[in-house]
Amino acid sequence: MLETISRVFIAILMLAALSGIALSMAALFLPQLMPSEVLATGHMQAMEGFSLAGPRPAESASPDDSPYPVDITLRTPPLTDSDILLLGISASGKELGIVDCLEGFDAQEDYLGSEEVTCIAYLPYDYEPGATYSIVAVLSRGGKEYSAGPATVTVDWHAYESQFVNFSWVMGLSVLLIYLLILLPVSIFVVGTAMKTSHRTIAPEEYAWKTMLSPLSFGKTFLQKFHALLISPYFWALEAAGIVIILLYMAMAAEMWKSYTAFIAFIFSGLMALVIPLLWCAGWWYADYREREPLRVIVTFFLWGGLAALMAIGLNTVADVGLAALGLGFLGTFLVAPVVEELYKGSGLTLLSEHHEFDSVEDGIVFGFTIGMGFSFIENWIYFIGNPMGSDVPGWLALFIMRSVFFSANHGFYTAITGGVIGYFIERKLKAPGLALLAGFPVAAAFHAMHNSGEMLATLLGAGGTLVYCCLLIPLFDYGGFIILMLFFIRSVMRQKAA
Repeated sequence: MLETISRVFIAILMLAALSGIALSMAALFLPQLMPSEVLATGHMQAMEGFSLAGPRPAESASPDDSPYPVDITLRTPPLTDSDILLLGISASGKELGIVDCLEGFDAQEDYLGSEEVTCIAYLPYDYEPGATYSIVAVLSRGGKEYSAGPATVTVDWHAYESQFVNFSWVMGLSVLLIYLLILLPVSIFVVGTAMKTSHRTIAPEEYAWKTMLSPLSFGKTFLQKFHALLISPYFWALEAAGIVIILLYMAMAAEMWKSYTAFIAFIFSGLMALVIPLLWCAGWWYADYREREPLRVIVTFFLWGGLAALMAIGLNTVADVGLAALGLGFLGTFLVAPVVEELYKGSGLTLLSEHHEFDSVEDGIVFGFTIGMGFSFIENWIYFIGNPMGSDVPGWLALFIMRSVFFSANHGFYTAITGGVIGYFIERKLKAPGLALLAGFPVAAAFHAMHNSGEMLATLLGAGGTLVYCCLLIPLFDYGGFIILMLFFIRSVMRQKAA
């Protein structure tokens, strides 16, 4: 009975994964075909007394930093407590930012009745040496929207770009050295160690090249053939196709083809996003020295992590839009993203939970951590490419250090919790270990939510919330939990009998 329920559960998870991919593709690509709701001012009407009084028409600048701030003076009818006043910033038909002009006031009393507001429009560098920005003001009142403007600002980014162009050669050489001196030797060592490692097998040909290329020829049962397919290049190709969809969207969003800097930044972002996840995967795989798992299983889980990133985008986007409409946008990363992401990441563990290689807690930790690193690779690439690399090289490097060093292991840590719980149930000979996902992923999501609680705490508690987040939650739930996981993993490996 439990085995039947487990098969149904796996089928439901696969349908959920396909549905997530379909929703994500719609969320990613449909907005590219539709105008922005704020910037599409054609349906809006002018309002007497509402005008945009700055900057001067066709004002030009040559900033040495991004974003470039421009003061915009808005003349409005006396403001009320229900008004919403926004600035929309675009260039080349692409929305680049929205500014809430009333957000900077400490209280509503500070702007109620005002007829003039100074708002700062932040014009970001977007990999173009010269750009003309359009700034539109929108006033929402009584269920109607009124527009003013546009005003235009021409910005010359040549000086800003030149520093990046000079730095790109240094960065390119650094990336090359990292791959040649660190990743290449580590990869050769891992492959060499894997080739010398023996595994318990169902049949002698289980890990032969023939089985890899013809997975359905292996095994006597449907489950064995299914597992052989999941760790074969054919399934890797399906996983990689999902990752390519994300990369295609990223390339479109960043318009990597429009300039040398855009192309180089896109490539560098991906290369740098991959370094730390690969090193983490190699480290955890090697640390399980008593029973290192076949690399083809590790590859499947790493690619599943990248695919899970595609699955999660759609639901996260829909939830963010819904919560924002309710004025609760700050809750999205705390309530929704952890649940969605940990469920999709953990579902990959369920697919192989009955594979004979998945037989212990430490296996679950290694497999879960690997999935998290695949997810982290894609997520970090998105963060890096979303932070344009101009002359603010220290800012980009700071983001790299923050994402890839200080918080590099987070996604791996969370999903390793799910894997460890599934491994625990496997050790206890549960007939349907995949169902243990329902016990593991809520715990992983709880740790993930604590990490994501910074925005919520800052919104609800101000500076005190930020202090609690930085000084209590991060040390306790991120680093503290990770250290406990490592200690538990070491204990599990040491008590394990040699293979």
